Amino acid sequence: MQTQPNRNSGRKRKKKPEAKTGPAPAPVLIAARRPGSPRLEKPSRRMKAASARPKTTTLPPPAPSAEARSEDTFAETPRRPREARIVQRRETTIDETEQTRRRLLSQYMASEGRSAITRAADNYLRAGFEIPAEQEAQLQLLEHLDESLARQAIAVLKELIQVDPPRKLPLFRQRLRRLEDHAEDPATREAASELRRALPG
Repeated sequence: MQTQPNRNSGRKRKKKPEAKTGPAPAPVLIAARRPGSPRLEKPSRRMKAASARPKTTTLPPPAPSAEARSEDTFAETPRRPREARIVQRRETTIDETEQTRRRLLSQYMASEGRSAITRAADNYLRAGFEIPAEQEAQLQLLEHLDESLARQAIAVLKELIQVDPPRKLPLFRQRLRRLEDHAEDPATREAASELRRALPG
């Protein structure tokens, strides 16, 4: 058998180009600089563009406070003219009759002596008023020259001391004792004596 010649025997294999080995490229150094510090080299256009100040973003203004808003709205709204308000004063008006009664009663209560008390009591009664059913007013009426009015005062006082203890007890006894000793009408003397004995110790 004839052997076929090897076709690849006469051919030379191509060698792969070897990678060129040389010195490694120098690393790129990036120098960081604080803002405001001096530059180490002269700035170029590209460096100027890179080192340009960033655009400052404008923040929205702060929201006004409630007081500022109220002042603004008060300033914006036109002031209306004040309307005149009619205010009626509430006063306790006392009629002339009540004023007269109080004046005469005050004179009656401030009187001293049988003559002055009798005159003041007559003025009060003549004006159409009644002696108040109070101990002080009825005790004053015991000094009236008219014994019928004194007996009326004794009857009223007899009812009053059953509800309220007698006031001005020494004066109470003194005036009853005078009526008991010096009254002209026996009924007046008896009524005064009975009321005096009813007074406490």
